[in-house]
Amino acid sequence: MPHAQPTDRAAARERVLADKDTVIKRYAEEESLASIARAYGVLDAWLTNQFITWGVPLRTHAQAMALWRQQRATDTESTFRRTQGHPQTPPLSA
Repeated sequence: MPHAQPTDRAAARERVLADKDTVIKRYAEEESLASIARAYGVLDAWLTNQFITWGVPLRTHAQAMALWRQQRATDTESTFRRTQGHPQTPPLSA
């Protein structure tokens, strides 16, 4: 994947700043910081620093992992692969 040009990175950051309320809402609704950063095309570290600047309470690693496990448990695609004998995923034992 090619590196973003400085003007592209600046534009991506401007989109985050313009959508501040939406970005914060997405994070508050349990979307991961990494997912939001990918959606806007910015680095996780930059978005983390922006949240700190905005005063947004960040999740601990344990909280983030608990959300990840919860979301994975409800992920129908992953469940489908596990129950259909996907070649790279061992089937669930009964």
